[in-house]
Amino acid sequence: MLIILTGLPGAGKSTFSKNLAKILSKNNIDVIVLGSDLIRESFPIWKEKYEEFIRKATYSLIDNALKDYWVIVDDTNYYNSMRRDLINIAKKYNKNYAIIYLKAPLDVLIERNIMRGEKIPNEVIKKMYEKFDEPGKKYKWDEPFLTIDTTKDIDFGNITKKLIEKSKEIPEYYIEEENKNKEDNIFDKIDKETRKIIGNYIKSGKFDKDRIKDVVNLRKEFLKKIKKKGDVDIYKAIEEFKNMLENF
Repeated sequence: MLIILTGLPGAGKSTFSKNLAKILSKNNIDVIVLGSDLIRESFPIWKEKYEEFIRKATYSLIDNALKDYWVIVDDTNYYNSMRRDLINIAKKYNKNYAIIYLKAPLDVLIERNIMRGEKIPNEVIKKMYEKFDEPGKKYKWDEPFLTIDTTKDIDFGNITKKLIEKSKEIPEYYIEEENKNKEDNIFDKIDKETRKIIGNYIKSGKFDKDRIKDVVNLRKEFLKKIKKKGDVDIYKAIEEFKNMLENF
């Protein structure tokens, strides 16, 4: 069984996953909690270029663990493409999956972040809040099995019961609905995100004024390449663009 948590920083995913894992283990279920922070925190310092390795290493751990154990994925998974990649791992082993959407108001997320020392800048959380792909809003396969308001009391016993019942069902993997505008929607999102990235780099002064034109042209060429590819992973494309800028 693959349990995919999704929610913004401060939503309570790590606390939720640990408590859920304890209850599941008491029900004789072999379960492990995995997430990208497990790899990320193994680096002495953080660099943007590490993220692609972190993502691949995390997926590899999940892939191997799911063969024998229940896996709880403790990550933001804020793009539906990230959740789709995880569902494909479950599909690979004919395992059931359940998306659990943990949510809280933005002001609560910010307050919790401040209380734990602002490990993530508040502005980053605000931006993630704005571009978060709410589960189930676009695709049937992305519908959350449970949506939990973490500002309220959580009944872990009831959640565990529902998950055990779900695990006994025959897995269903809904094919993503074909949409004639799908490729355009993906391209528009990449266009928007890369524009923001360029804007932030210019504001930070990382590029001389003489090089700004070259950077803008680099983005244009990158978008042309993406357009030719058609259906691409948004997350991977954005990470690729960031790496291109770092090495420019």
